[in-house]
Amino acid sequence: MDEQVLSREAIVTEARAMLGEVGLNGISLRKLAARVGVRAPSLYWYFKDKNALLEGMLEQIFNSCLDAMAEHRHWRDWMRAFGQALLRTQAETPDFGRLTTTTALTEACFSQTMARIREKLSGLDMPLDAAVELQSAVQALITGWSDFAHAPYAGLLRREIDLEDVALRSLDALIAGWSWEEQKSW
Repeated sequence: MDEQVLSREAIVTEARAMLGEVGLNGISLRKLAARVGVRAPSLYWYFKDKNALLEGMLEQIFNSCLDAMAEHRHWRDWMRAFGQALLRTQAETPDFGRLTTTTALTEACFSQTMARIREKLSGLDMPLDAAVELQSAVQALITGWSDFAHAPYAGLLRREIDLEDVALRSLDALIAGWSWEEQKSW
């Protein structure tokens, strides 16, 4: 990669490709620097440490889910599309469960992500606070199914159930059972 076109986004994209090849344990700033054609200290202009790089990867993965979705007005349609986008993206990301559970998010990254989520949810036909809670529930449900799909025993589990089908039926059940209208706190 030419140092003139080196950017934070390009480095994160390359780190995600590296994740698919060597897994989370195989990623280091030194190896990534060699891969993009720079010396390791050059990456410190973009990331203060490995956790900052991992945070950038999570942010890019999550944003790609939001960007892949069509606009929806009805909250049920949006939540289903969001769940499908998450399932698809997480299925394509090896070690996603470990990435999410071992990466510390900075206050700035978390606030920026929440602002983006709130912006996407603000046009739905349900109260924003309720939409944020349901979006979080959908994300937790799908991430759990994604963890199953990447687990060392996933092959055994697949012999018993169709993971994607059950994940999507679970998503539909969550959405169908969600009753924000009855909540007194909103």
